[in-house]
Amino acid sequence: MNKIFYIFIFFLFSSLTFADELIIEPDAGRAPLLNAINHSQSSIDLVIYGFTDKTFMNALIRAKNNGKKIQILIEPHPYKSDYENNRAVRALRAENISLAWPDKKFQLTHQKTFIFDQQTAVVMTFNLTHSSFARERNFALVVTDPNEVQEIKRVFDADVAHQHTTVTDPRLVWSPDNSREKITRFIQSAHSEIDIYAEDITDYQIIGTLAKAARAGIDVKILLSVSPEKLQNNKIAFLKKSGVMIHNSQHYHIHAKVIIIDHQRALLGSINLTKPSLDDNRELSVMTQDNHVISELNNIFSSDW
Repeated sequence: MNKIFYIFIFFLFSSLTFADELIIEPDAGRAPLLNAINHSQSSIDLVIYGFTDKTFMNALIRAKNNGKKIQILIEPHPYKSDYENNRAVRALRAENISLAWPDKKFQLTHQKTFIFDQQTAVVMTFNLTHSSFARERNFALVVTDPNEVQEIKRVFDADVAHQHTTVTDPRLVWSPDNSREKITRFIQSAHSEIDIYAEDITDYQIIGTLAKAARAGIDVKILLSVSPEKLQNNKIAFLKKSGVMIHNSQHYHIHAKVIIIDHQRALLGSINLTKPSLDDNRELSVMTQDNHVISELNNIFSSDW
């Protein structure tokens, strides 16, 4: 399995095509990202929320020692885990790797994105933590379209400098800039089916939009993994009463944030269906219609469901 992914990622990062590619976790493990780090030519930019995995710390340190320019924008105080990233900060600082702190205008920087050589971006639902590669269901989308990578890089540079920049790419969904509007319209565009991976879903507007879709006859499925108590809360009860089907995964902790529309289009990234994630945090998700990616997402959702 690892050998296949090494070949796949090496080909991907040397390709001139702009097709999206999907990484499925925990199936793929660390190999795809580690291989991308190793094969980067000149620079690696990283925005990360949770960073505790020593394998990735060491890989980035090796890349820096091999002459690559490394810049990391890291959340210093993850929610309810204030000191989670301290070891990574100390280790990276000791190697003189460039670290930046988020602009305080964001409640949290929850985005999880690599940019390699300013040519390829990997938009992730997962953090660089041990649990991300154990029993969490997660995904990443590898993006090579120059316009999209350019905007992701431009926003990265602006966020590092605590400066404002506009976002315009139609496939990129940014919080807090445009995610509420884009995700609402994305859900409303469904004709027959909406499949969702969600760690949590608490935003009233999104809940109302999903309930309205279900009442209109659209097949709405939500796969999450929460405590039995949360499954009994008023918001979940409202969705179920509206006809939304909700399963609680017993096999994986659902950390993915994915919306699949009509088995044809998908949204994938760091954005949770919660008010802070939509309105207050720095987040990034990306829309894709790539046939191979959609087929993989449909198959894995069906299996997980």
